[in-house]
Amino acid sequence: MKHLSIRWRLSLWYAAALAVILIGFCLTLLLLIRHQLLARTDAALREELQELRLEVQLAKSEEELQEHLLARFFHHDIYDFVVSDERATVLFASSGLTNDQAASLVPKSMNDTWQFDSRILVKDQDYRVASTSVDGLRGYVAVQAMTSLQPLYDELRELQILMLVLLPLSILVALCVGHFLAARALAPVEQIVRVAEAITITDLDRRIEVLNPHDELGHLAMTLNSLIARLERAVDEIQRFTADASHELRTPLAILRSEAESALRRPRTSEEYEQTLTVVVEEAVRLGSLADQLLSLSRHDAGITEIRHDPIFVDALLQDVVDKLQPSAETRGIALTSSHRESCELRGDDIRLSQVFFNVVDNAIKYTTSGGVVDITCHILERCAVIAVRDTGIGIPPEHLVRVFDRFYRVDSSRHSLTGGAGLGLAICRTAVLAHSGEIHIQSEVGVGTTVTIRLPVVSSQKSNEIRPTNFTDTESVGTRSTVFCEVIRPGKFN
Repeated sequence: MKHLSIRWRLSLWYAAALAVILIGFCLTLLLLIRHQLLARTDAALREELQELRLEVQLAKSEEELQEHLLARFFHHDIYDFVVSDERATVLFASSGLTNDQAASLVPKSMNDTWQFDSRILVKDQDYRVASTSVDGLRGYVAVQAMTSLQPLYDELRELQILMLVLLPLSILVALCVGHFLAARALAPVEQIVRVAEAITITDLDRRIEVLNPHDELGHLAMTLNSLIARLERAVDEIQRFTADASHELRTPLAILRSEAESALRRPRTSEEYEQTLTVVVEEAVRLGSLADQLLSLSRHDAGITEIRHDPIFVDALLQDVVDKLQPSAETRGIALTSSHRESCELRGDDIRLSQVFFNVVDNAIKYTTSGGVVDITCHILERCAVIAVRDTGIGIPPEHLVRVFDRFYRVDSSRHSLTGGAGLGLAICRTAVLAHSGEIHIQSEVGVGTTVTIRLPVVSSQKSNEIRPTNFTDTESVGTRSTVFCEVIRPGKFN
């Protein structure tokens, strides 16, 4: 059965179900017809027996009784009759019965109830016998009428033969009709298969036609279309990622080659060589940073990133980030503050979370003009640490908010040379936050500023502005990715 196609399996199941129904119907019909035929036979025997009782009751003498019985009941084509007294003496038997047969029919007791039963009498044939008693010349007299059941059996046998012939034909017709209907019902599946097989990596824009979106096949077609759409987006993302990565890698490599070729064209002073080597080192560092970022993202995509589960105090981690970026903020004339921080503990990777906070705060400093403010807060809400980084910077246009988490995406590519970013910072932040079962989203208004909000589940919390030292005693790492239970509410932010 498993090796058959769905069409044939449906056809066979349909034929089997119909066969069970037809067999049950035929058996029920045979029982009903047999019951009706017996009831009709009993009704006819009752009529004949009523006449026999009447003759016994009206007889004035035994001679008159015998004369009337011989005249009316001795010869009969269908029925036979027996009359006996209380001493089990046969008073009358029709011509179709021998004395022994008539004697075997005499009832053992007399009663005026009507009894119907089947017996084997002549040539091993079944007879239907109706018996009752009546008050006669010798007291109670038993009267009996009988008829052969062979005509009834013949009718039932003809019906059985008819059923045995029609039943296989009906099942065969049902199998053919079921195969035809299954083919019609599964025709859209064949169409879906043909279209799905024809779709290749070069034409992922094709879609399966949905004939009826309300039935199961329509739902299947829409599901496959959704799958193809997701695959198309994934392929586009991979192609764009490859192109962007190639472009980002080509720029520092081109600079390295240009500087090296320029230094080799003619002899130069030690100062010129030193300047050239400085540029080479800067571009090498930039190239190495880009390679590290690409490796981090690719490891996350492959699901091989190890997530540590060390105890971390978020307020202490934020203070460490503030201390590192305070000189950069002061150089730009920006006030880096931490107006409110509640002490809380969570389990995670301190290095990756520190990188997340560093990237977000560093972005806020880069895109805030001199005299602006970058404020960091941390408070507890519904067993989550809510870290908000607010700045009074230039803001992000609404059309860019939905894409700032995309890899290599920059709101203004002209700022790339100034900020030095490759557009991977926020993509790395999002993957790290999701790996810690958290969420990250952004609100921004052009000319007013931007707020980045990060939510992370905590283990314990203590409402206090006091900074507690981070404890790194648990060095055990886990080789599987954490399950993400928080949804990214608003994707988007600057890089």
